[in-house]
Formats: sequence, C-alpha cells, structure tokens
Amino acid sequence: MKLSRRTFVAASAALVASRPLHAKTEADVIVIGAGLSGLYAARLLADEGVKVVMVEGRGRLGGRLESYRHLEGAPEAGGDSILGGYGRVRDLADQLGLTVLNHRPRGRLSKTEIALGGSVIPRDQWPDHPLNYMPTESKAAFPGRRFFESVVAANNPLEAFESWADPESKKYDRSVHAFLREQGWSPDTINLNYNTNIGRGTSAHDCSILTWFFRIGWDKVQTDIENVALKVVGGNQTIPERIAVELPGDVHLNKVVSAIHQDAAGVNVICEDGSTFRAKRVINSTPLPPLRWVNFDPLLPAEKAAAINMLPSMKINKVFLTASEPFWDDDGFGPGMWTDTPMGQVAVLRQLENSTAVTGLICRSRGIMAEKLDALGPKAAQALVISEYEKLRPAAKGKLKAVGYKSWAKDRFAGGTWMEWHPGQVHQFQPHLASAAGRIHFCGEHTAQSNRGMEAAAESAERCAFEVLDVL
Repeated sequence: MKLSRRTFVAASAALVASRPLHAKTEADVIVIGAGLSGLYAARLLADEGVKVVMVEGRGRLGGRLESYRHLEGAPEAGGDSILGGYGRVRDLADQLGLTVLNHRPRGRLSKTEIALGGSVIPRDQWPDHPLNYMPTESKAAFPGRRFFESVVAANNPLEAFESWADPESKKYDRSVHAFLREQGWSPDTINLNYNTNIGRGTSAHDCSILTWFFRIGWDKVQTDIENVALKVVGGNQTIPERIAVELPGDVHLNKVVSAIHQDAAGVNVICEDGSTFRAKRVINSTPLPPLRWVNFDPLLPAEKAAAINMLPSMKINKVFLTASEPFWDDDGFGPGMWTDTPMGQVAVLRQLENSTAVTGLICRSRGIMAEKLDALGPKAAQALVISEYEKLRPAAKGKLKAVGYKSWAKDRFAGGTWMEWHPGQVHQFQPHLASAAGRIHFCGEHTAQSNRGMEAAAESAERCAFEVLDVL
C-alpha cells in the first residue's frame, strides 16, 4: 500500500510515544539506531517472525538520512544520492512504493566557476593564471577532486575494488600525499587538487590512498551499471521512515543508550533516562563516535574497542541558501562555485519533480573548513558563508538568505558522516568492525566491505540480520 503524505506523517508522529521510564521490554532482538541500516535489519528480522524492538536517541527517524522538508524540493542534509549499483536500496524503495527522480542530468545544467584568491577566475584566463598549479600537461583542466580521481583511476593497482581488504593490498595503505608525490605532483599541486574542497580526511597526509583505490573502482561499477544519481521524491529520509511505519515492532525515539550489559541469557540496553530494554540479542547500528560513550559490560574485545576509539569520521557542513532573484544573470557567471573559502564548494539545487528551476544553493564545507564553521556556531557560520559569497559575487549582495544548516560533526548521534581511514589503519582495524561481541552484533556503513553510503548501510544490515537469524 502506498501511503499518502498526510497518512505517512501521522503514522510517523505516532512512533514518538515511548513507554514509561524504567519499563522493561522483552524481545528477541533490540536494534539500536533507527537509521537506514538499523531499520532495514529490523525489517528483515521481522519478516522472519522475529520480535524486534528499536531504540533511537534522536527525536526523529532516519539517522544520517535527513531531508530538509521545510525547503522547496526537500534537499538532503545527509545522504543525497542513490547510485546505479545500489541494488538493495533501489529494490527497497520500490518495495515501499516510493518514487525516485534522477538528478544526474540536472547537475549539468549550470557550470561551476573557479574562485581562488578572492575572485572568480574566468575559464579563458585559467590556463595562464598565477594560481594555476595544475600539472604542465593539464593547465586547462578544472582543478579539484575530479582531476585527482582521474589520476588515481589511471594508477589504480587493484584489479577489483573488493580486493582492497585483502592482505596483499596492505602495501598500498599509505598516505595520499606519498602517492601524489610519486606521480610528480608538487606540494602546490597537491594543495590545489586535494586539500582544497577535500574529498576525504583533512589533508593529503591523513588519508589512506588505499581507500581511494577502493572508491574509484567502486564508483566505476556504479556508473557502469547505470549512470544515475537518484533521489526519493519527498526526501531520502522517507525510506527509513516508511520502513518504521510498516514495522510490526515498537520504535522508541528519544532513547539515548548509555550502557549495554550482557549475560549468559540475554542483553540489557540501558538508556540515559533510566529506561531499560532486554532481549536475547542486540544489533547496534550506531556510528563510531557516539559509540565511544556507551558503557559495555563486559568490555568489548581490545581490537574492536581500539577501532571504535581511533577511527575518525569525515567532517562535512552544509549551508542551504535561497536567492531572491537570479543575480547570476547579471554578472554572467554560473551560481555554482568551487572555492578556497570556508563556504567550500557551492552546488546548484534543482529539486522539483516536474521542473528544472533553481530551488536554491548548497555550500559544502569539508575537513578543516568545516571545523572553522563549527568553531563559529550555526548563526555566525551562515553569515560568514553569505559574506564570502558576496565578496566573490557582488551581484549577489542582499539577495541571498541562509535557510538551513547542518554540521555532522556537531551532531551528537553521528559525530561526522562516513568513517575515514588514516594511513595504516585499514588492515589493522577493518576485520574487527563487523565482528560480533557475544550477543551484540554490529552494522552500519562503517562495517561494510564492498559498498559505500546507503548501499553500505543496507549491505551491513543484511549481514547482521543473517548473523542473528543463525543463532536465535
């Protein structure tokens, strides 16, 4: 049955009601975290007749899928694209009766400007510009991640992207900086094409090139299957919300887990408000940063605890802007920009189902630039982004308004977006992320080996559900 928006919102609101404090719930499985991974695992178990109870620290469903429905077209503060090879997620959206829209062609409707050193650099001036530190043979190329990725793709030693976790790949687990120096890149070239609007980590020094070998191969598979960037009409957050509506078990929101105690017969999940839930097994889909504050009794295995405590998460901030009028028609530049300022990379949003009209702009700041915005706080950060945009584009002065802000590092239930890998960490910690600890099983994108993003969340949910079914 396909729910109407009105029916769906009412059903979602009903999930917020929780049982009285100190209530003890008996279930087969408690799933911690009502994001895509946790809810999909719960759905799989419930389909097999398993009694599932869910607890979620937030007052909403979705985890790192968060759609800003107060804005036109419901742009994504979290995961924004369902790619061609997302077989599990695409099948799930179809099962739930959701409509998806391909945004890939819309991304090509506006050109992105280069803005460095305090000004927009016209494309015809870029090849000879003094800030152009591109390799000699690539002076006319657009700088940044896409150019960097082309170099990685041309020098990727992995025959298959899945082999990044094989012992033989350990020799490639070194820094991006070391790899790029081997390609003959100068420090200025590395700073321009990697550290500016960084894709992973905070600098070329603290990110493993092995993760890029995996990602580039994985990205190619996605586009080879189908070159799309799909989004659920109404927001990607609708996927976990719809799962929750159809889930037969209880979903308890505003339940922040503080401790997980297991014994020979079961597991107690204890929340900050004093409420306790008990089951035979637990599936924990919590991202690593907030998992560090959970008291485990008995303690987790040393290798697993070290992975939880040491692996970083990517810092990304998003600022959403609307324009009172199309000022870009006045100055002749496209509204999207690739900048070296705290506003990062500005993309054009065209979020409507039946129109390609511009619905707003989204500024993505990553790594150190995201940290700078976090230090200011949301209000000052949004003001700074508008100020930086107006400096580069005087025609925009007084015509931009900040209408949304998200810092994933400051979200206590996330602590960042996806998990990152420093050089040398992949083979040290990856085998321990997905391993069960007694009656506690772990899922989430950080535990997947063959996928990224939403598909990684779904992959890990399937693995966890099968693990639990085998032992119940």
